[in-house]
Amino acid sequence: MYYIEEAEVSFHGSHRTYKVKKGDTLQSVSLELGVPASELRRYHNIYCDIPDLIEADFKRHLEFLILAPEKSEASKNDIIDEKPKEVTLGKNYRLPFTPEQVDQSYKVKYTYEGEAEIDVTEMQINVKWIAADKNKYHLFEINRASDIYINGKIPDTMMDGLAAKTAEVLYPLKIVVDEFGKWIDIYNHAEIESRWGKIKSEILDYYEGEVVEKYIEHVERTLESSERVLSSLRSDYFLRAFFNGIHVGYTADYEFEKDLSFPLQKETESVFRVQHKMAPNLDDAGYIRIEQKGNYTDSGFGFLYGHAHLKVNYNAVYFLNSDAYTIEKMNLEFNIDKVEPVRTTIEIDLLKIEKGTK
Repeated sequence: MYYIEEAEVSFHGSHRTYKVKKGDTLQSVSLELGVPASELRRYHNIYCDIPDLIEADFKRHLEFLILAPEKSEASKNDIIDEKPKEVTLGKNYRLPFTPEQVDQSYKVKYTYEGEAEIDVTEMQINVKWIAADKNKYHLFEINRASDIYINGKIPDTMMDGLAAKTAEVLYPLKIVVDEFGKWIDIYNHAEIESRWGKIKSEILDYYEGEVVEKYIEHVERTLESSERVLSSLRSDYFLRAFFNGIHVGYTADYEFEKDLSFPLQKETESVFRVQHKMAPNLDDAGYIRIEQKGNYTDSGFGFLYGHAHLKVNYNAVYFLNSDAYTIEKMNLEFNIDKVEPVRTTIEIDLLKIEKGTK
């Protein structure tokens, strides 16, 4: 048994929590509470928000460590006796891709932190599988809810409003995804182009001026061809993070190293040397967990941010449904080590629909 001073542990929502103090580490709190560090990390990671996941240690912004409820010795023994469930893979350690039943909505959040500013953009996106062909290419329809929130509010500047309104021309967006779950092409350029007339008219009814005219010219140049639309959409964080091609063959050690490209700047690919790793067992919430960790590598893009020597870290973690192998939630972030560090985070979380509601 261990003793915890009342001031250290309290309730935050429905959970017991420990308020993280300056200087605390996972190991120091483990010693203070008399609970193994692995157990603290395990339980916290089941119930925390994705940005608060504990990896090697606490993240700087973490305020509360979520604690397990006090259990009887018998229930503790039951937990110890439980055997972890192995992840079921296909031939050659292939992570299956079975999206046929996918028609799910996700809460999506982009956070940019840098140069004394924090910008948060939130939206809701629906992903629906439509069909597959004999070559194992899959057709998906992507729909985005009309309401977009920037720093908790509907866009209230002209440029933010223009961007949000113009983006409506893309949806519903139909994309082509290969057998590994990687997005490779758009399918409905003609439909997108045909929607532009109505959207343009609505923009001109609401906005005016030289800036608006130049913005419209830029949009129309982009919509001229399927290739230009595809090039522009390559910088869409949701499409790149969600359809990242994670359904590949792993190894007997459940990991491999391979380069991965991701757009840190608009329409500019950056290459990372990434370690791809899958946990061999389901986590305590019953998810398949996949991690991608790597660093920027100069593969012809050394001009990035004007300094080839900058250190840029790429980190992503995916939580997949163990039956359907579909994404339940994920977090991807890249950190740019500058005098004023820059951090961008993409969070995607499945919206749970209550029974009896639409």
